Order: sequence, then structure tokens, then C-alpha cells
Amino acid sequence: MMKYGLHHLPTIWPEGYTDAQILEGDGTCEGDLRLWTYILPGTTEKVTVKARTTKQDDDNMTIVLAADEGSDLHAHYKHFTATVKISPKGDGSLVTWIVEFEKHHHEVPDPHLYLALFSTLTEKVDGHVHKDAICKCEIETEVKCNAHKFYECIKYSLHHLPTIFPEAYTDCKLLEGDGKSQGSLRQWKYLLPGSTEEMTVRARTTKQDDKNMAIALCVEEGSSIKEHYKHFTAIVQVIPKGNGSVVKWTVEFEKHGDEIPDPHAYLELCDKLNEKVDAHLHKK
Repeated sequence: MMKYGLHHLPTIWPEGYTDAQILEGDGTCEGDLRLWTYILPGTTEKVTVKARTTKQDDDNMTIVLAADEGSDLHAHYKHFTATVKISPKGDGSLVTWIVEFEKHHHEVPDPHLYLALFSTLTEKVDGHVHKDAICKCEIETEVKCNAHKFYECIKYSLHHLPTIFPEAYTDCKLLEGDGKSQGSLRQWKYLLPGSTEEMTVRARTTKQDDKNMAIALCVEEGSSIKEHYKHFTAIVQVIPKGNGSVVKWTVEFEKHGDEIPDPHAYLELCDKLNEKVDAHLHKK
């Protein structure tokens, strides 16, 4: 992304970069010259920089950008070079920015605002790339139960699944929180449909929207799911329909590799869970 997409920064982060142009080259090679218009953090003034790619080391995933004449920052610095290096770290990476500079005089401040700019830029690029990697699959189940009643059961009773659906959920522990609020962390032991292997999942309630009757559960480390998926979030929403409701589950996921299957077995589990919760509440 840093190698091929730097001239797309106004699309990725329009609040920071308002314009970008390729002046020389094709925007992907050493020697290319680009012109950016940007706003430093905490300021409102638009400034420009012409920067040339003076080094592109694919083996070490390092790019060096040197500011050319005609850049606003040359009013303060005789020399200004930004180096970005990406290092693998677990399933993610560590992005290091190094700024080399020479001031015109001692009164000129160190370029901390540029480091802040690059730090936010890194977060924006990460979010942009990560968003493209996230996949979704959904399933809907019509149930007889009133929507508010069904939602409240999901909100307050997820740690009671071994009682409601013992064929699939064999154990549940509340690890953090009160089990009914955003931020609560639970651990379940469960069996996927058609499997006899007991698995574990630790999931935190990251969203609880009472108005739209939606809850998001994000899987954390220590879960069997993490063997296959870098990211896994299950979102349940209960939608009124007549005297009953429609329960919609959306799974957002990112695989470790292309050989990993889509999580259809988890959607099947959610579908059966809807039926079990509905029967549990209808029996009451």
C-alpha cells in the first residue's frame, strides 16, 4: 500500500491530505516525484511538499522520501527526509517512521507535528487496508417471540446458553463485567453443528445498541476461532415483524489464509441458537 498507493492519500485520509499529484514517474518506482497538499495536526493551514522516492527496498520493506525544492517545509528545514519501514510482527506489523532534518536556525522546532501526521497516516492506511480484508456473511431467522423480549434474552442471558442450548454449549464463564453491559467478556465451550470437538471462544461485547436492538461480540485471544481467523466479530440484531421478529446474525471475519473456509458452520450454529432461544422464551 505504501509502495503503490501514496498518491491516493486524499481518498484514504481526506482530512489530512487534500490533494496529491504525480509529477514525475508512475507513482510506483524509485525516482518518482509527487506533490501533496496537507494539513498538519492541530493546524488549519494547507501546506505543500514535493517529495521524491530516493530509495525503495522491497526486501526490507523500506521507502525513503526526500523533500524537493518548492516545498513549504523548506522554509524551516534545509534538508528533510522521511523513511518508512514495515516490519512483520505476529499477524500484523510494526511501522517505523524516521525523519532526518537540518534546520535553517535553532529557533525552528523539531518536526514533531510531522511525526504526528505520519502516525495518524499509518492508522488511516491500516484501517483502509484492513477494511478491504474484512469479509461478511449473514443469516436471518424468523421467530415467534416479541422482538424486545428476544433482544433482552440475548442481552442478559448469553451466559445461560448451556442451559438454553446444552447440545451445543457445554460451559460458560463470565470473565469480566456483569454479563449484561458493553465491555463484558465471556468464555464459552461449544460444539459446532456436525462436530464432536469441543472448542472455546472468548468474546467481548463491543457494541450494545438498545435502540436498534443490536449487539456486537468480538472474539479475543485465547479462542479456538483465532487459529483460522485474524478477526471475527458476530453481530446480532433483532427486528420486529408482526407479532414476532426476525433475528439477523452478521459475521465479520478476516482469514489467516485463502484455504480457510468461510464460517458457514458458525452461521448454522447461530440459526439453531435463534430457534432454541425462541423455544425457551415461548415455553415461558
